[in-house]
Amino acid sequence: MSPIDIIILILLAIGTFSGYRKGLFIGLLSIVAFFIAIIFSFRFMHWGAEVLSRNVESLTFMLPFVAFIIIFLIVTVSLRLIAFAIKKAMDLTILGAFDNFAGAILGLFKWAFMISLLLWVAHSFDFNVPKEVTEDSVVYPVITPLAPSAVAFLDSYTPIIDQSVNSIRKLVDIGPSVTAD
Repeated sequence: MSPIDIIILILLAIGTFSGYRKGLFIGLLSIVAFFIAIIFSFRFMHWGAEVLSRNVESLTFMLPFVAFIIIFLIVTVSLRLIAFAIKKAMDLTILGAFDNFAGAILGLFKWAFMISLLLWVAHSFDFNVPKEVTEDSVVYPVITPLAPSAVAFLDSYTPIIDQSVNSIRKLVDIGPSVTAD
């Protein structure tokens, strides 16, 4: 076992404990809320930017980003409040213990994905872990391909993001010319 394995295992243990504390329901709903918030934010960002543009005359190029953040926060906070209310009720039943155990497993997988994502981004910026560190590693080769594989799988489901990015570009290009007229 190499030093990088020990570091990864410590991080995975933290993720497992964190997942245990939150439980499966909150853990799953956090993931779902994140994706729902992203979808809602991209879907309604153009509308939000138009609403903001009625009240803001300067910095129009930032309005889509501000609208995205506002919509994202509203959706995320709303879903989390609902989830915590349901979790409190669930803890009063026998499902509370199962929820915590299953949450530990989910926490382990979430942190494994995050570590893989961090390593993937580091590799893409040519910040590679030295071969001496990963030579006898057992955990590192298992963790590393998780994020690239998941992103490749989800890549076919992201046309809404491409459409929204094009919409942002149009807003940014149109914004200054409209105010200059």
